[in-house]
Amino acid sequence: MKNLVLYLTINYPTREKFFEILDIVEEFQIGYVEIGIPVSDPYIDGSIVRESQEKVFSTLSIKEIDSVLQEIRERYTFKVILMTYNEGVEEFKLGQLSKTRYDAILCVDKKLPEDNFSGLVHTFTKNMDKEAINNQLAKSSQFVYLVSGEGKTGEFIQLPKDYVDIVPYLKANTQLPVFVGFGVKNSTDIASILANGADGAIIGSEFIKRFNEGGISSIKEYLSKIRSVY
Repeated sequence: MKNLVLYLTINYPTREKFFEILDIVEEFQIGYVEIGIPVSDPYIDGSIVRESQEKVFSTLSIKEIDSVLQEIRERYTFKVILMTYNEGVEEFKLGQLSKTRYDAILCVDKKLPEDNFSGLVHTFTKNMDKEAINNQLAKSSQFVYLVSGEGKTGEFIQLPKDYVDIVPYLKANTQLPVFVGFGVKNSTDIASILANGADGAIIGSEFIKRFNEGGISSIKEYLSKIRSVY
């Protein structure tokens, strides 16, 4: 499932369990993992991601983050995308990390300088004009993060369709894969995303929720169902 992105908060719920989850991610040959770097107020994220960040925030340091990323590089093949806010960038001095530790960073509330990071992932919405889209595409790497609709992560009852009309323009103006995130819960949602012309999906809150409810066996069952549509 090379065109699937999964979100996990770093070291959630513990470093040991975090790596057990990543073992399953590797087993299913997931293409990308967004490693969430916690902040004190992840205001774009819903309760599931927020609670996962609250659990680990006080235990982290730049040294620990570097150690975790080094181990990930040594053990796994998926692409590593750091996901955070500007507070996380500054709090943990992410600009000082070796660029070999990760493939790109997504900062949801600030445009970061390209030279300081290995690559940048940007979010795109239906409300952006073509000039803004083109500017961000020129500075994007790894994939295009297309937001399905307005709202907080993990708090959509069903997958929004706001993204559908912008997919053709994105596909025509970049060679990067276009992935849809926010509100993606199951194989039905992913099948719809693929049918609407996007290349893949991004799953965050739902993946953590499945782990919270049933542990490792639950996420293995979950990923097995998703694999049926890829």
